[in-house]
Amino acid sequence: MFDSQPSDMPGVFSLRAPGGQDPRGSFHKLMHAPSLTGSGLRTDFSEIYSSTSRRDVIRGMHFQMPPHQHAKLVWCLTGTVTDVVLDLRRDSPSYKRAVAFELDGGTPTGVYIPEGCAHGFAVRSDEATLLYLVTSVHAPEADAGIAYDSFGFDWQIADPILSQRDRTHPRLDDFETPF
Repeated sequence: MFDSQPSDMPGVFSLRAPGGQDPRGSFHKLMHAPSLTGSGLRTDFSEIYSSTSRRDVIRGMHFQMPPHQHAKLVWCLTGTVTDVVLDLRRDSPSYKRAVAFELDGGTPTGVYIPEGCAHGFAVRSDEATLLYLVTSVHAPEADAGIAYDSFGFDWQIADPILSQRDRTHPRLDDFETPF
């Protein structure tokens, strides 16, 4: 069973993977459908990705536009990151607000992100590897994002390393949400 805790944002949960360590190393369970469905979360994942990033990288704030939107389960496997979820759901009580989680691969810890939310993270360790499970097949034409510095979150990185794509996302105030 996962240790899952709801956050202040509807549908967003922080997760701690069960498992442990012994002289051989560690073993953790990263997917347990009954734990997720018991909290009302989706488990119909279609694709799995991983990314490795170095210190001061910010990736985000990413999501897929309808009809290719997806829920996302994100695990930090190595290193530490500040993981950020931005609510783009117009009817949500947390619309246009962000919530952050400190994820640590030593545990490992994760976040469940529902449809209609943008996701991003900042790497705090020398390197971090994240694993993403998503409920839709990637559709490049539906890729979208919000500028990481447009919604009042303090990333605590003076000069972040960004992709060219992440430098061109619209500001939150200029984005018309379809969610």
